[in-house]
Amino acid sequence: MAFMQRSASPQFSLARGGIARLGVLGLLALLAGCEGEVTMDLGTELPADPNITQVVADIRGLEFTKSGGGTETMEFRGSEQVDLIDLADDNGVLRLFTSEQLSEGTYTGVRLLFDEDRADDAFVSTFAGTQFPLNLADSAPASLSFQIEDNESSSESFTLLLDLRKSLSFDEDTDEYTLTPTLRAVESSEMSRIEGNVSVTCLSGTLERGAVYLFQNSDVTPDDIDGAGVEPFATSPIFTVGGGFVYALRYLPAGSYTMAVTCIGNDDEPLTDEDLLFRNVVNVDVDDGETITRNLP
Repeated sequence: MAFMQRSASPQFSLARGGIARLGVLGLLALLAGCEGEVTMDLGTELPADPNITQVVADIRGLEFTKSGGGTETMEFRGSEQVDLIDLADDNGVLRLFTSEQLSEGTYTGVRLLFDEDRADDAFVSTFAGTQFPLNLADSAPASLSFQIEDNESSSESFTLLLDLRKSLSFDEDTDEYTLTPTLRAVESSEMSRIEGNVSVTCLSGTLERGAVYLFQNSDVTPDDIDGAGVEPFATSPIFTVGGGFVYALRYLPAGSYTMAVTCIGNDDEPLTDEDLLFRNVVNVDVDDGETITRNLP
């Protein structure tokens, strides 16, 4: 399923032909004495506000969390300026590292590292041509699990998904955005996907402003993104394709989930509590590497 247009802004095209991949960016220095390798990709999900055209920041690498509290850092030779909106395209996944070595240990988490020396260069742009400052905040690492043993060969591959709907907030008093990265990490060979058509009748709002939210576990009562109570595990804008409405929840691990539709998803602000009036709440189970078509009538 290829998405050509975001629902709330007719001139917004997701089909940008993909970004020019950064390729193997390299480390400051390769770690010696181990045979464990890791490959890391990065994708994004679009922000709630359909008028945002760019979310630009300089990425310098990744920090891995180890059991026992230690960390291991992978850094590029030089930071790379990335427009995170570009990575929301199905063809826009960004290769961060390819088969790079990590030291021995048990790894439990990973987070993005931004270039503090170029923090003032980060910005958000809109269709109107307005550019806003973007503050880059620290966040908790995304959970993952793998082990590298001394003198044992291993190869791990993960895709990170940065959900801008959950991560990007706006301060009306200062006219500034803040990016607090909310990441999830999925083994690349086991990523699953749920997609389908949407034909929900909206009592408030319209499907052009809508979104589909996914919650971990079955029979969950849906809630908005507000940092309290139940939080969505994944989100998808509702797109217009060929006169109809579609969604795609991407980069998912296997599991049991609750899905729900809101017709006012564009109104969701991560730092505030909104009543999004969720409809068509359904349960869905996903296996490793599975693509499920689930229409939401």
